[in-house]
Amino acid sequence: MAFSKRVEFRTVDGVTLRGDLYMPNNTANNAPIVVMTQGLTLLKEHYLPDFAVRFQAAGYAVLIYDHRGWGSSEGEPRNAVNPMQQAEDYHDAVIFARSVPGIDGNRIAMWGIGRSGGAAMISAGNDDYIKAVVLVMPLPSGSRDATSFPPGLIEQIKVERLARASGERGQVILHSPPAFEFISGGKQRSDVAGTPWENKITLRSLYDISKVEPQDFIRRISPRPLLYLAAVEDVLTAPLESHKRVFEQAGEPKQFVTLNNHHVANYFGASFEKNITAQIQFLNNYL
Repeated sequence: MAFSKRVEFRTVDGVTLRGDLYMPNNTANNAPIVVMTQGLTLLKEHYLPDFAVRFQAAGYAVLIYDHRGWGSSEGEPRNAVNPMQQAEDYHDAVIFARSVPGIDGNRIAMWGIGRSGGAAMISAGNDDYIKAVVLVMPLPSGSRDATSFPPGLIEQIKVERLARASGERGQVILHSPPAFEFISGGKQRSDVAGTPWENKITLRSLYDISKVEPQDFIRRISPRPLLYLAAVEDVLTAPLESHKRVFEQAGEPKQFVTLNNHHVANYFGASFEKNITAQIQFLNNYL
C-alpha cells in the first residue's frame, strides 16, 4: 500500500522547499532513498508519484519535491528555471534525505528527468554523498536546446535583461498536442493536491537554460554507477544519437537503456513499465 507524508527542508540560502516522503512498506531501518524532482515547468504531483510508489514497493524510500519558485516550494521569482541553481538545490535535498530517520545515508540515488535530468547531471558530478545516479531522458545541452526556441527569442531576452524586465513576463511552454495532453493530465493531479501551477516559464529562464551544458559534468559522475535512459524519439531534450554520444563520455560503471517510444509516452503504459523496470533493476544492483 502506497503512502507518503509532506516534508520540507531549507536550502543553504534559506529557501524552504517542500515535497513528499515515501518510506518503504517494510519500515525497516537503514533504507536506501531515491531523491527526485520533475523537469522544466512541472511539479512533484505531475507523474512522479507513479515512479515513487513503484520504488517504494521495491523497498526504497523516495523524496520528491518541487523546485524553488514552483508548486509548494518557496522562492522568487515564481515560474523561473535556473538549472545551475536547481543543481545546488539537489545537494540540499540529498543532505535532507540523509537526515531522515530510518534512512541509510550511504545509499542515496539522485534521479532526474528532462531538464531536471540536466540539473541532476550537474549536481551528481559534484556530490560526494550519492551512491548512484538515474538520468531519464535528460537535457544534455542548453545551447542545443536553444536552437528550438522561437526565432529571435534569445535576442529579445537579452534586450529585456538590459532593461531589467526579463523576470516579469512569461512564455507559454509545452504546447504541442502530445505535450498538451500530458500537462493537462498532470494539472488534474496537482489540482487535486491543491498545488498551484501554470504552464508558463519566465523569459529569463530560457536564457539561463541556454547557457548550461550538463554534458560537461557527466565525466565526474564516475565511479558512482550511472543509468542513462533515452527515448528513441525525443524533441524535448535531444535526439537519441546525441544522448548516446553524451553517455559515451561517462566513466564506468554505466548502463544505457533505449526507451522505444517518444519522450512523453514513456510516462505511461508499456513504455512506462520498461522505464521503471530498468530503473528498479539498476537500483537493486547498485544501491
